[in-house]
Amino acid sequence: MDERVGWRYLAASAAGYRLEALRSAGRGVRAVVVPGVRPRDLAGPGVRYHLVEPARRVRLAVPAEFDVADRWAVRQRDVGVVPEQFVAELPGATLTGREGWVFHRGRLVEDLWQEAGFPARTMLPDPRSLRPPEHLPGTTVTLLSPWSPNYYHWTVQVVPRALAALRALPGGVHEVDHWLVPGRAPAFVPQWLDALGVPPDRRVEVTDPGAHFATDRLVAASVPGRNRWVSPQAVDHVRAAAPAVAVPATGRRLVVHRTGGERRVLLNADAVLAGLEQHGFEVVDPATLTLAEEVETFAAADVVVGVHGAGLTNLVFTRPGAAVVELTPRALVYPTFVKLARAARVRHRAVVGSEPRLPWPLRFPDARADLVVDVPRLLDVVGEELDRSAAGLAG
Repeated sequence: MDERVGWRYLAASAAGYRLEALRSAGRGVRAVVVPGVRPRDLAGPGVRYHLVEPARRVRLAVPAEFDVADRWAVRQRDVGVVPEQFVAELPGATLTGREGWVFHRGRLVEDLWQEAGFPARTMLPDPRSLRPPEHLPGTTVTLLSPWSPNYYHWTVQVVPRALAALRALPGGVHEVDHWLVPGRAPAFVPQWLDALGVPPDRRVEVTDPGAHFATDRLVAASVPGRNRWVSPQAVDHVRAAAPAVAVPATGRRLVVHRTGGERRVLLNADAVLAGLEQHGFEVVDPATLTLAEEVETFAAADVVVGVHGAGLTNLVFTRPGAAVVELTPRALVYPTFVKLARAARVRHRAVVGSEPRLPWPLRFPDARADLVVDVPRLLDVVGEELDRSAAGLAG
């Protein structure tokens, strides 16, 4: 496997990123032109709007370990306001595509999708590609959205949507006839649906980009966590809904490490793991665990170390006051887990890789870049967090 570090790789990846940016701009020009409507403006028999969380202003606390260039990079595509979260009940709504874009009387329902930088109209399927609509009688809940089969997005965006929809329905899960869910999804998706009490025979798995559904009554929650700003309330709801496990004794030290990955490979993994194991860390690959095992494992952790990736999503199951040390490529300084740790009330530390990086004007979040970690620096940070953990337990 070619290593994704060094100046040759950086030049090629930057060129590829700029080309994709031009293509994306072109897609924006060709955005599907459809009228829109905000859920609060809808009226009529059966239309209901349930407020879940009010809008809030947010401000990123940049990790002290970041230098000036990293501080600029980590603020790319950030936002200062997270819109209010809600659940809408919409009679006669339709949905299109495998992302489940919602329409009411031919108008795109705005604000369900809130991600800045990815406008819904640039992501809608071409109307000519849609199948004839499939009728779903009764009540339907949608759990479809962009990126939803990914472990991070499923855990901190889709699960809170499901919980918000259930809280809005007096009959709870028994009131729902159909659940629209991503098809061909990893094992954690059906495991979470089981934990939420969603009957298998009521799950409608969607894989077709041309999917098209007509509902009698649709219940759709907004997609929370705009630009990774997950709320503390959402984390609390996820923790409460996770599979029940025996309350574990804390004190475990975990290093999240996957083998055979194709992105963000830790090139000096042997040295990193050897150093951490001398401090009592055990290697965990979340991809090999069931959902219940992930909950139990991370609930027992005092300190978690891992490369930036979906596996660190499990910090939502750690206790408040635990610590996460994120290892991130210099080409990917991104605030996903800075924000999630804040919502989970977990201390966050960052160790940025020592490989070359592009100068600031050319920087972009390179999700494929590999990394080399300065082991002495990592062990210093880990030692500080272990001391804090010990002091907290002693107190």
